[in-house]
This record gives sequence, C-alpha cells and structure tokens, in this order.
Amino acid sequence: MGTTAQILLVIAALLLPPPILAAVKADQHRAFWLWSGVKPTPALKDAQTVYLHQAEILLRPSGAVFQKVGLPVSKLTFPHIWLTVRLETLDVQDADLQRINQLLESWKKAGNEVVGLQIDFDAATRRLDNYGLFLKRVRAILPAGYALGVTWLLDWAKTGNIAVLNTLPVDELVIQSYQGRKTVPEYAQYLPALAGLRIPFKLGLVQDGEWDAAQLPRFPAWYRGTVVFMLNPVRH
Repeated sequence: MGTTAQILLVIAALLLPPPILAAVKADQHRAFWLWSGVKPTPALKDAQTVYLHQAEILLRPSGAVFQKVGLPVSKLTFPHIWLTVRLETLDVQDADLQRINQLLESWKKAGNEVVGLQIDFDAATRRLDNYGLFLKRVRAILPAGYALGVTWLLDWAKTGNIAVLNTLPVDELVIQSYQGRKTVPEYAQYLPALAGLRIPFKLGLVQDGEWDAAQLPRFPAWYRGTVVFMLNPVRH
C-alpha cells in the first residue's frame, strides 16, 4: 500500500464517529427505581424488584421537613418492592422515622411483598462515621422483618475506604454509576474497587445510559446485579 493510500485510511479513521457503547435497555433488566414524577412504562412488566420513591426529608431554615411523594399506597403487581426515602439531612426526628415505618406497614397491608427501606443520602466521605450512627438509629427503630439498604455514589469506591464502608449496618448497597441522566464518564475504572465489598451490593444504572457488562470485573458472591433508574422521555 502506498504512502498516499495509508494517509487516506488514517484520515478516514479519524473522521469516523466514536464507537457507541451499549445503552441500558430497561427490558433487559429486572430491578428498577421508580422515582416520583416518573410514569411507569411497559418495560416494567417483567420487573422482579422495584424501589419506590415514597418520601423526602427536606432541609429548611426551620429544620427538617417530612414530605410524602410518589405513588399512593396500593396493591402493585411487582413481586418485591423497597421504599426509597431521599434525605437532605441526617437531623431527622423520631416522629419522621415513625412515619416512614407507617409507610412500610401500609404498603405491606395493601398486599405487597415489602423487602425494606432504602435511604438515599449523599454522605460525605469524611463524615461516614456520622452516617453509620444514623443508620444504626434507623435500624433500631425499623420494624422487625424489614431490610435496610442505602444508595452510594460511584466515585466513593475510589476516594473512600472500602473497609469502612463494609462496617455500615445495612443489608444492601446500590452503587450509582450515573449523575442526572448520564452515566459517569469512564465508569469502568471505578468498578474493580467494588470487589472489596463484603455487603450485598448492586450497580445502579440510568435508563438509556452507557453500560457494557463485559467490563464488569469478576465480583465475589456479594454482587446482586443491576438496578435501572427509570426516566421520562425527554421533551424536545
């Protein structure tokens, strides 16, 4: 091949669009977050586990405020559900924790298989000890028979101490590989650190985000699969 032909091939390669990574297709997964304001779609028809956004503890000048959100209590078709509560602060009153317990009981009495409570809180790495104490408090108040889970940001796997993370008094971690509607850039570089976890954990994906299962390292038996954060279609 002549020099001119080689140069043309290099130019053509540079002009090609970058390879498209596999997108997260909801119907290929079986566990989902259903956030308040997001409409259920037929992609959830084969869901085995759904995390329902049901309440928020908001930080206001007057203190923490409890707010009920999401679907009203009803009998759903999903085999297993978790109730997810988003926190802006750990300064939560016992009365609000009891309101969360009442939500768990209400969904159970409606005929649902309620696995437990998931706390969604962006804990600072340096304040993990405080978060652990808060979770112990939640665990003490949580009615018997319910599991306790938390979400976690992906970058903590690299910036934090996995050994400390393993001391959290929880039954499940769901590691979020996305921010907003987008997958964290170069997410695969964070995954090997998760091999040190000794708590059952799942990987949180965002619908239509980037994901390549081939990049998963050989996780130990603690890995429990994926959870997809469902989105409403973008309005143009």
